[in-house]
Amino acid sequence: MNKFANTAISSDSTDQWNALHSGYATYTGSGYSGGCALLDPISSDMEITALNPDDYNSYGIKAALAGAYLQVEGPNGSTIVYVTDLYPEGGNGALDLCPTSFAKIGDMSAGKIDISWKVIKAPITGNVSYRIKEGSSQWWAAIQVRNHKYPVLKMEYYKDGQWINMEKMQWNHFVGTNMGTGTIQIRMTDICNHVITDTIDSLPQSGTSAAYIVPGNVQFPD
Repeated sequence: MNKFANTAISSDSTDQWNALHSGYATYTGSGYSGGCALLDPISSDMEITALNPDDYNSYGIKAALAGAYLQVEGPNGSTIVYVTDLYPEGGNGALDLCPTSFAKIGDMSAGKIDISWKVIKAPITGNVSYRIKEGSSQWWAAIQVRNHKYPVLKMEYYKDGQWINMEKMQWNHFVGTNMGTGTIQIRMTDICNHVITDTIDSLPQSGTSAAYIVPGNVQFPD
């Protein structure tokens, strides 16, 4: 249910967002298509990872670290990976890396290695963009933020003089209802408690459209 809400997330999300996590890593060839975070299409040359449930849903927010970039340290080195999927059976701190990433930081023959990792600023350029999920309409809409410097924890939309909170779902979209067909003003808060506002052109009148991408006009500060 949408709720009128304050912008701030919590002091923990600001103070500890780049804390060092310890855990283990395994590897898998999946996650490039159909990952829980719904970030398709993902280039086959990207280094990606699935993330354990506790960290994927950090701060009590579903999919809090979906789309985050992590710097991972292993026995043989370090690398940077993009969070595209959930690692359902992973313990606290665990990553299920793509084979390329695992090979950079450990021995493939080990199958499982000790690691540490932290969230970093994404190595991206340009503004954010938005994926409008298939089936979205003026009555129900699911909006995903892409190309963000830091994980996005909160989205609100402005209606009738109020900012209305949109629930973030496990599948990495923010859901709103009765958003109308006019230009929508949105406000987003990232894991560092940076707040930015933007506008999205009108939503489809009916829920029959396929998913589509809308270019954004802003980006989170460094």
